[in-house]
Amino acid sequence: MIERQRLPVLSPAQALRYVSALPHGDAPADLVALAAEELVEPFDGVLAVRTIRPGAPQR
Repeated sequence: MIERQRLPVLSPAQALRYVSALPHGDAPADLVALAAEELVEPFDGVLAVRTIRPGAPQR
C-alpha cells in the first residue's frame, strides 16, 4: 500500500510486481525508471557543477 501512495502512477498490478521484486534486487527496469522519475527530485545542473581548480571567484 505504501508504494501505491507514493507512486500513484503505478497500477495495482505494477505496484505488486515492483514491491515483490525489490527484496530480490531484480525489479523490472521499466518500473524502476518510472519510480525514479516520480520519486527523485530534479536538481539544477548548473548549481551542481564543481570546478576542478580551487580559487577565488572571478568578477
